[in-house]
Amino acid sequence: MMVARDVDRTAWGRCHIPEPPDENVMNKHDWLTVLLILLIAAALAGCSPPVPTCPTEELVAPALLAPDNEAVVNTLLPTLTWSYPANCSPEGYRIDLSPVADFSDTSLSGGTGDPSTAWSPGEELEDCTVYFWRVAGINGTTLGPFTGSRALAVDATGSCEPPTPVPEATASISGLVWHDLCALPDASISVPPEGCVAGETAGAFQANGVLEPGEPGLEGVQLSLGAGLCPSGGLATALTGPDGTYEFTGLAAGTYCLSANALVEPNVAVLIPGDWTAPAPGGGTGQVSAPVTVGEGEAVPDQNFGWDYQFLPAPPTPVPPTPSPTPAVGSIGGLIWNDVCQYTGGSGGEPLVLGEGCTGDPAGVWGANGVMDGDEEPMGRVTFRLGAGSCMAPAFYASTDSNSAGYFMFINLPAGVYCLSLNPLTDGNDSLLIPGGPSNWPTVGGVLLITIELDAGESRLDIGVGWEWQHLG
Repeated sequence: MMVARDVDRTAWGRCHIPEPPDENVMNKHDWLTVLLILLIAAALAGCSPPVPTCPTEELVAPALLAPDNEAVVNTLLPTLTWSYPANCSPEGYRIDLSPVADFSDTSLSGGTGDPSTAWSPGEELEDCTVYFWRVAGINGTTLGPFTGSRALAVDATGSCEPPTPVPEATASISGLVWHDLCALPDASISVPPEGCVAGETAGAFQANGVLEPGEPGLEGVQLSLGAGLCPSGGLATALTGPDGTYEFTGLAAGTYCLSANALVEPNVAVLIPGDWTAPAPGGGTGQVSAPVTVGEGEAVPDQNFGWDYQFLPAPPTPVPPTPSPTPAVGSIGGLIWNDVCQYTGGSGGEPLVLGEGCTGDPAGVWGANGVMDGDEEPMGRVTFRLGAGSCMAPAFYASTDSNSAGYFMFINLPAGVYCLSLNPLTDGNDSLLIPGGPSNWPTVGGVLLITIELDAGESRLDIGVGWEWQHLG
């Protein structure tokens, strides 16, 4: 790695302070006058205040300034400049300078070591040669996103042949993010069911990482693309469509790092809990990546990512061990979300005006409309209880928490009458729900009670609970 040549760093809080006056000046003026002269001289010297350092997780791609893309430079030691589009700066910058477009050769690359926004290579470049460069902020050893790359041609003597034009970037990478199905029974097993393989932990099983007929695509998953070998990112992102497919287009020939992180939004709401099975097992990290090499204008398909949900699909109905019929089991579940009524006024003499998401009479009873609108958020970690029998005298049966997407479910339920309850004052719910109440169900003593009659094998997964926080919607 090359070391940057010296550059002007006065823009980063360093000042040129004049030399102290000589002894004759000191003798002619008292010390207060001398101090005032020094302060005025320092101000006129162009001092600038220091810029705060950006948090590592908020680093963004810099903006390249000069040379322009495909510019011809007449020096073997060109100066590369850029700016940082934020009111803070990284601790330093990483500069990749390479004779190849995919930056697989980094022998000329280097760093500033501080927030300077100008850099020159540590050794002379070859005349009549095309180079590619890009920049990323860095805090410690953590790189932020890279800029796109630019090309420059060196012609120090003015006698070089015109450089070969950089090929138009028309390559593409595409694929599918799919639900890798592995339905495990509740009972202990030693042989993995169809679609499953043994996991890393003894006795555990996971989906097999193979895209098989009938396995659905997953919508709304974000993938990232970076230049060069993995780990790399910051070049582009893509979201999967309704059928789970994605595509990166407008790519130059070279090697790229294709990756997905389940632990960042919007992926948390779509994927958690679970883990990757393809292109490689996630190992519980939530992250997976694969290098992809594309030729000029080449379309590389089938770069697929498999995801195995921890609790989906629901365990299959057990096969009866004897010819005698076994009653089918069912399930009860649904979704809880923050139901919001957007209103104005209602205090200080201002009339109450109900807006989006509201229902009722401003002069009487009003509140959230009990319908999950597009921008309303699901609520996770809310505890529901299920009792056997009617809500008049239920016997405790089970409890479960809603996941990060707001879904809750009780499975393997025989036919019968059940009482689904939600107590906002117990099970840790008070820190999530109080003050507030359901917008679409009545309560008894502040407790939500829903009596459900379940037929054999019936799945009641349509229980929607809108929760309206008091004064907050």
